[in-house]
Amino acid sequence: MLRTIMKIAMIGTAVYFGYHYRYRLINLVLANSFLRKLLVSGTFGSRVVREKMMQSLFSEGNGSNYT
Repeated sequence: MLRTIMKIAMIGTAVYFGYHYRYRLINLVLANSFLRKLLVSGTFGSRVVREKMMQSLFSEGNGSNYT
């Protein structure tokens, strides 16, 4: 019982500090070129993200004056 409570407390503390320092953590990960390439390739490897990006880039009425 005590072990379970300690695990929950540790996970809660890790989530709290992860959220509190989220931008520092993101900057830390993106400072490493290998991790940055891995993150970008993984993100654009997702079909949903890629389709949303292409839709927003090449949609009509996106606010650009270029035709």
